[in-house]
Amino acid sequence: MMRRWTFAQRVGAGLSACLLAGVLLLGTLLSAVYGHLITQEATPGALPQALVAGLVGLAGVGALGFVLHRSLAPLHARHEHSEQRLQLLMDGVTDYALCFLDRAGRVTAWSAGAARLSGWSEADVIGREADRLYPEDEVAAGVPRAHQERAAREGRLLAEGWRVRRDGTRFWAETLLTGLHDGRGRLRGFAQVTRDITERRRMERAQSLFAEAGRVLQPLSGAREVGEALTRLCVPEVADACILFVPGEDGTVRPQAVACADMEAAGRIWEPLLRCPDDGEVGPSRVVRTGRGELLPELDAARTSQALAGTAYGELLRTLGVTSALTVPLAVGTRVLGALCLMSTGPLRRFGEVDRAFMEELAARAALALDNARLLAEAKDALELIGVAAHDLGNPLSSLQLRLRRLRMLEGANSHDPRMRDGLAGAEMETRRLGRLVHNLLDLSRLSAGQMVLDTEELDLAKLVREVVERHGDQATAAGCSLTLRVDEDATGLWDRQRLDRVVTNLVSNALKFGRGQPVEVRVHADSDHARFTVKDAGIGISTEAQQRLFRRFQRVHDGGHHAGTGLGLYIVRQLVEAHGGSIHVQSRTGEGAEFTVELPRTPCTEACLPTEARA
Repeated sequence: MMRRWTFAQRVGAGLSACLLAGVLLLGTLLSAVYGHLITQEATPGALPQALVAGLVGLAGVGALGFVLHRSLAPLHARHEHSEQRLQLLMDGVTDYALCFLDRAGRVTAWSAGAARLSGWSEADVIGREADRLYPEDEVAAGVPRAHQERAAREGRLLAEGWRVRRDGTRFWAETLLTGLHDGRGRLRGFAQVTRDITERRRMERAQSLFAEAGRVLQPLSGAREVGEALTRLCVPEVADACILFVPGEDGTVRPQAVACADMEAAGRIWEPLLRCPDDGEVGPSRVVRTGRGELLPELDAARTSQALAGTAYGELLRTLGVTSALTVPLAVGTRVLGALCLMSTGPLRRFGEVDRAFMEELAARAALALDNARLLAEAKDALELIGVAAHDLGNPLSSLQLRLRRLRMLEGANSHDPRMRDGLAGAEMETRRLGRLVHNLLDLSRLSAGQMVLDTEELDLAKLVREVVERHGDQATAAGCSLTLRVDEDATGLWDRQRLDRVVTNLVSNALKFGRGQPVEVRVHADSDHARFTVKDAGIGISTEAQQRLFRRFQRVHDGGHHAGTGLGLYIVRQLVEAHGGSIHVQSRTGEGAEFTVELPRTPCTEACLPTEARA
């Protein structure tokens, strides 16, 4: 199939034919006149014919010039208009670097945006290769030529990488290189569009770093571990070296965690670090004291500035060959917990105000993690103290309960004074209540410390529940409740007797407390895989909203002096049940009582059966 000619090609072919015809006619005229002059013989009619032919030829040439002017003038005007629009585009686009290259990669057009972005003027680059925009190592590796070959082969290439300005500074660029082909598919050159995306890349890195910080800055492992994770997070992503300084008990600022990309430099860093900075000098000490960050964007590694001369911080910067430094405070409110010092040792990384704002945000998050770690450590210490106290209170309390029970039995047999019997019964009931509280505090301490260990044995759940119900006979009588029990005989499994005793005791005690004056029913039944027991009362009930927070720590769904408590009972119940791999559920409506159901697997629990507190 023949390729269609363009309008300009058709006009050019026609003009070429006219020009050839005019030349032939003019040649014929000149030949005739020359022959007549040489021979001096007059051939009748020959000269007029030659003149006519010559005039026709000249007319053809004139027509050719006229057609040439009329046909090519619009094309010339259109070409000038296209060049003007292209020049306006090249001069008007200042946010992008736009340039054209020939097939060899030499610059043929250079926009004002390219001059502004790179610092190279049009006179500096026209006719030269565009390799000077690439770092030297990439030029040596043949990256620019590889990009052009790929763009010529695939039509276009979108790439990101470092580019170099005239002053030697680098910027992260996104480059679109497009191969330009003519109508026959032959490569004529390249169009290259480049833009500076350094800030966009910085924001993407910031978002990524913040996400990573949320993962690694966990307070569960302690303040020192949080500090070490923070310094490792910043190297080498943000800085070449990072040091976390914290104030000691005597007020001096000392390094707590250090990370360095260069392992050889890491060995040299400790000698100046061990010299503790004075309170009045620049650097981390002043940042901790004032709560304001310090930015040193340009430093000469060979010469120390006057402000840093003679200081331990200045010696540190000189030892590492630091070219730029940034120190930000780690503050929570008005309290400054430390200072994070970032250092750059290479020529390509310079800290600026954008880095300062970014690192202050990261330092604020790290400070919150450090403060949470401190609070968590204090809470663990308090819980450990509670656990020790509860353990020490357990033995004398058990002895007191036995003595009160024996005394009540003796007085009941030998005394007819009802006040004495009621007083002893009340004292024994209060000691049991105090005993439950002590055991709850002990379990709370173990759960929070992750030290809950089950002592399982072959256990008959029905027998255990029956013992608990019998122990609460006096409490049921005092509360005016009829306490009934229905059990299945085969309800055995591998469970922790002491912990399940605590579960049943808490549920039955709550039913008697909140179902005062109403019947309380306890049921035990089992199937081949699970055993279940249910405690149901007809008391005041629990609202739907309160059921959502019923099993949380320190949650009391019924306020008032008649139902005083710590809000730990049901929380402990749930943790102990889940430690056995079981579950607990409640069904209740306000004013219609409550029904608690505990389901326990009869087979031994695996290591995955952890309470909610341990999984958190």
